[in-house]
Order: sequence, then C-alpha cells, then structure tokens
Amino acid sequence: MGIGILVSIIVAAGLLGGVANYYMNKLDRVWVWHDLIKSALLGLTAAATVPLFLKTVSSNLMQECLEGDVIAHFVFFGFCAVAAIFSSKFLQSLADKLLQEVKEVKQQQQDLAETTETLVIQNSDPEDTPVVAAPADGSEFESFNRGTTATPAVPELSDEQRILKALQSGKYAFRTQTGISKETGIDKKAVVAQLMELETKGLVKKIKRSSDGATVWSLR
Repeated sequence: MGIGILVSIIVAAGLLGGVANYYMNKLDRVWVWHDLIKSALLGLTAAATVPLFLKTVSSNLMQECLEGDVIAHFVFFGFCAVAAIFSSKFLQSLADKLLQEVKEVKQQQQDLAETTETLVIQNSDPEDTPVVAAPADGSEFESFNRGTTATPAVPELSDEQRILKALQSGKYAFRTQTGISKETGIDKKAVVAQLMELETKGLVKKIKRSSDGATVWSLR
C-alpha cells in the first residue's frame, strides 16, 4: 500500500511539474502539444529519479513515507514536483553527481589495490631468494652435552603441516610456491597440489602479485 501511494505521488507530481515547466518556458499563447508532452515526460522522469537522489544523500524521507508519516508524504510530493519543474537541470545535476561518485569509488578501489599490492610485495619472498631451513640433524643444539639428556623423539610432520608451519612462522606473510618448496624441502609440484587442497579447505588464500605475475600464498 505504501509503495502504491509513493508511485501515485511520483506520477501526480511529475505531471504537475511537467505542465508547470511547460508554462514557465512558454513565450506565447499558442499551444504546442509536442512541447507539452515533452515537458510532461521530462517531469515524470525527473520525479521518478527522486528516490535515487534521496538515496545518494542518505535521506530517510522514503522510509518515513512508508511508515505512514503524512507530513513526509507532502514533503515527498513537493520534492518530486520541484524536480519535475526543473527537470532538465535536476536530471543533469543528478547524472553529474552519480558520475562523480562512480569516479570516487573507482579511485578508492585503485588506491586500495595499490596499497594491497605494496603490502604483498613488502611481505612476500621473491622467487629467487634462497631460504635456509633449520638443520635437520639437531646440530644447532651441539653446545649441550649429548650424554646427559636423552633427546625425545619428534614425530615427523606431514607435508600439509610443514607447509602451514612455513606460512605461519616464516619471515614473510605472503609466500611463493618456490619459497615454500625451498624451506620445507618438498617438491614444488607437491607444494602446489597441497596448497590447492588447503585452499579448498579454507585454510589458505592466494593473491597474484601484479609486479611480476607471481602467485603468493598466505594463511586466511
């Protein structure tokens, strides 16, 4: 019911404003039906775009009308009528406003993409950087007396666990497939297959580095 009332207001105000626009611009007393119809159509078009304009300015007028506020209905009618009277200028200004907002959104997206790319480049390992893995024979603990303390058995990590560990505890937040392969000692093809499986599980995500086209991976 509320929508029907708003549509009726738009049609009535559009026609009224269109006729008023015709008489405002009419310089003689000769009726020109073509111009009258043109003004009426422009008035209807302008009135129909009022909800879009109200949305762009974050107005609650439409919501107040739908809630049954009588005063809001009169205000909405007046707004549509004014838009219809100055239909050409209103439509042009609305188009300019929308185009400006689109440009601003595109600029924000571009700035965000550039910022993201900068962070990825700064926090990802290059393809040709060698990664030194920790010694596997425990030689980093050779300063301890081997005879005094028994070395507990450490269970061997699976490929999936080793890759996740490299992503979590590495120097870089974003890792290339080559970097992960060098650090974990896993074949690159196996690394790629494992990363794809981890991606399906929702544990990792990939980003394409636009600077060189390399695919880098990080934890979600």
